[in-house]
Amino acid sequence: MKYVDDVLAGNIVAGRKIKQACRRFNKDIKASKKDSFPYYFDEGHARRAIEFVELMPAKDGSKLILEPFQKWILSELFGWRDKQTGNRRYTQAYISMARKNGKSFLMAAIGALYLLMENKPARSREIVFTANTAKQAHMAYDMMASGLRQVCNVSPSLRQRLKINRDEIRDLGTDSKAVPLASDLHGLDGYQSDLAVIDEYALARSDQIYNVLKSGQINSDNSLLAVISTTGPSLNGPMFKEYKFISKVLTGREKADRYFIAVWEQDVKDEAFKPETWEKSNPLLANEDRAKTMIPSLQADVDLASKRNMLRPLLIKNFNMWQSARADSYISLDDWDKAKTAPIETAGADVYIGLDLSKSSDLTSVSWLVPMAGYSYADSHSFVGTKYGLEEKIKNDGFDYIAGEQRGECSITKLESGMIDYDDVLAYVLAMIDRNQWNVRAICYDPWSFGYLLPEFEKRDMPMVEVRQGQRTLSIPTVRFRDDLFNGKLKHPDNQLLAYAVNNAILKYDANNNPIIDKAKNATKIDPVAALMNAYTVAMDNLTNEKAGKADNAFYASDNFSF
Repeated sequence: MKYVDDVLAGNIVAGRKIKQACRRFNKDIKASKKDSFPYYFDEGHARRAIEFVELMPAKDGSKLILEPFQKWILSELFGWRDKQTGNRRYTQAYISMARKNGKSFLMAAIGALYLLMENKPARSREIVFTANTAKQAHMAYDMMASGLRQVCNVSPSLRQRLKINRDEIRDLGTDSKAVPLASDLHGLDGYQSDLAVIDEYALARSDQIYNVLKSGQINSDNSLLAVISTTGPSLNGPMFKEYKFISKVLTGREKADRYFIAVWEQDVKDEAFKPETWEKSNPLLANEDRAKTMIPSLQADVDLASKRNMLRPLLIKNFNMWQSARADSYISLDDWDKAKTAPIETAGADVYIGLDLSKSSDLTSVSWLVPMAGYSYADSHSFVGTKYGLEEKIKNDGFDYIAGEQRGECSITKLESGMIDYDDVLAYVLAMIDRNQWNVRAICYDPWSFGYLLPEFEKRDMPMVEVRQGQRTLSIPTVRFRDDLFNGKLKHPDNQLLAYAVNNAILKYDANNNPIIDKAKNATKIDPVAALMNAYTVAMDNLTNEKAGKADNAFYASDNFSF
């Protein structure tokens, strides 16, 4: 395929992930020659898909000529076939590029192909365009409707076949339809879409819509669920989670043969200042006429963002790079992930346990810090209140607590009131201490709302240490915690709820520029990292004092000490 060949030959400016996707195509072409590989590439299907789309006019009514990268996408999606059934190979797609690069057009083209060219199923095909708002969902749908109306003007047969309304395009010959829908769980639940396209998925707070659409396709053996989106500011959202998975697929660390992946992004942030690299995230720049308009506009945006020190939003939207949108973020998710390690055996070790309590809408969190040789090992478990309903909490917080409970990261309250049961918290801590035979150096607690648990721990002769909240107590530990993480002195397992809390944390400063962690907004949760900070604060003091004591003892025992 020409686009693949040009990318790999260096004739097209492309980023790492597009090169990986092109190598994946060539590898699969080679594998398809063997009986053991279940898919083959049908050039006829690919060519017909491109020819059909180019029959539709451009937005201004002129003749449409697809760009090479657009032809590649259509060829991949409609050319690859299953050897046994002849159905399309790909059931999922992740397509991402910077804004203003024709995402809506691409969705409209794929929708038109499904409505008019597919024949499996032969009748009653459903095409669903969805986004976070009805207005956004309408963008690709309206573009598809406009293009088909223009074709109907010159084609009497198609004019008789199609009925195009504001909220539905119906193919009368096959009783198939295309509709735009906002991401509403109840509205989508009745659809068994053969094609479902999610626009601007980066803005979604949970993967519930994705799961509803995917479950609706369970009886279709020729379906496609496509995410077509620019990146966003939330590293806790489902699209970033999916991004991490597809990154592993492209490098061969995960296997997903029925998942098409195409990500146009800059490889490093510094490329925002190198116009010759911008095609990596903006594939339309390969078109010289488009480049004449887009490059000056992008350059003006870069210049303005630099002057205002607001490069992060630009990297997200204009260069399709995942970034925390806040300059005051405590720890970036990349830095946190670098400290990730496999679960470590801590039986018989010293431990500092931190608690951060709540009653209803927040989390109650238990985090622990285990000093090891040369570093400290941290982990966490939270208790989830459901006073206003679990589904509503998942939606508001942007974290799937059901999946978190299945991974062992949290426990969802069983009380009908939805309140957190402190007896469960006490039982969990005691069981964890007993199971690991830990030597508890301190139970480190925020005194707020700790009145019930304090005597319960004291009855069991636990060493209780109160950690007053505020800059005076927490400012130095807040800085040192991050320094330890950066310097490899703090490690943690793959606890997604703890990572979610770290990513929500920002720094808040007092009048003397002393920082403590705070949450980015009321809806976000930082309780697991707040509990961990309680444990770290006490551990830091104890370990510092122990080192000082050892140093003093060594001095007093040496020949240098005398009266």
